[in-house]
Amino acid sequence: MRSRLAIVLLIVFLVSNVSSLSSGSSAVELDNFESLPGEDLGLNGATLSPSRELVITFGEESKVVIFSSSDPSDYIETPSLGNDSLNDASFHPSGNSALIVGDNGTVLRYSDVDKSLTHAGAVNLSGSDLLSVSWSASGSWAYIGSAEGEIWRIRASGDGGTETHLLEGLAGQSPVTSIDCISEGIVCVASTSFNGIAIIQRDHSLNWIGGASTPWDDMKCLDSGSSCVAISSNILGTINVNTSSPEKSSISGVEILGLDGFFSSLTRHTEVKFLISMAPFGIVEHDLEKNATFPWLENSDVADENVLLSGERIVSTWSLDENNGWILTDRGNLVSFYPVDNAEENSVLSLMISIAVLLAIVGFIASIMMSIFGWGTDTRPDRTRKRTKSKDGYRKR
Repeated sequence: MRSRLAIVLLIVFLVSNVSSLSSGSSAVELDNFESLPGEDLGLNGATLSPSRELVITFGEESKVVIFSSSDPSDYIETPSLGNDSLNDASFHPSGNSALIVGDNGTVLRYSDVDKSLTHAGAVNLSGSDLLSVSWSASGSWAYIGSAEGEIWRIRASGDGGTETHLLEGLAGQSPVTSIDCISEGIVCVASTSFNGIAIIQRDHSLNWIGGASTPWDDMKCLDSGSSCVAISSNILGTINVNTSSPEKSSISGVEILGLDGFFSSLTRHTEVKFLISMAPFGIVEHDLEKNATFPWLENSDVADENVLLSGERIVSTWSLDENNGWILTDRGNLVSFYPVDNAEENSVLSLMISIAVLLAIVGFIASIMMSIFGWGTDTRPDRTRKRTKSKDGYRKR
């Protein structure tokens, strides 16, 4: 059983706020090692479809692979459409298509209807290194952020191309590291390296709410509700979005000590939990409802299973349910996870079954031997009868 020491996040965001993460054994076991086609793929990330049945992964040299979330060996390797690095992807809320963005203004569109990958025709973005993308909850617009601090809204146009508009109110040339949208209030949230956190309202206006002192690396919001989590090195921030008055939204955070590495990316795990990937290979779990963070997968435990895997970089995780899921690395290797408790229970159950089967076999063989050689039968019937007569005779006297 793992030791889990909760870390309570503070309400006011101050860099001086610190908390320690206790060391503990991993909460999950690793199993089912798989690999996507090719060697050292140079992947940068992956995204899960709304149905949670499909994964799109992307990376260097315009590498794109689409595969089943539950069975990575069931994959589609798409043809390369360039040599640029692909940095982020987002499924349309319908799940029928996805946008994939990358360097030099690359915007690709994947259609799940005919399994095709094509250029989206976003000529206005040519030359910009695109780092982040997210569809709004309504599916009417997608927002794309660049390394130069620009944020565009984009959608398909009637002529087969795209319609793009640069948002106003940008704070400067700070890379837009992540964009994520929430259904409540139909607003989106953007994280940057130097300018803090911005709320994108439904009229496409921007409100900067703070956190400019921290270089945010990644950010994700709950599927439902109005809260998001942002990460930076060893800092974890909580964003509370005021959907009725976005300018009143706030960010709070805490610096976490005692980590065996640094935060690198995060994904939604359950309705209120996130998995935060670390470098070197490791994961912590954050419960937004409890405002607490726990050890989840230790690098030393990964090394015990596969020393080469422990040196790779986690680019994405996804959950099939609350207890089981997959981890994907930059080299295109995958490994499934499941709870340690289940593993222990399964081991005990397997041992009990094995012992029961062995005892049954021994009992069966013993019964056969007894029937053949007469083992265990009474060979002294005459003595019994004589003893009985003697007793009868004694009684007559």
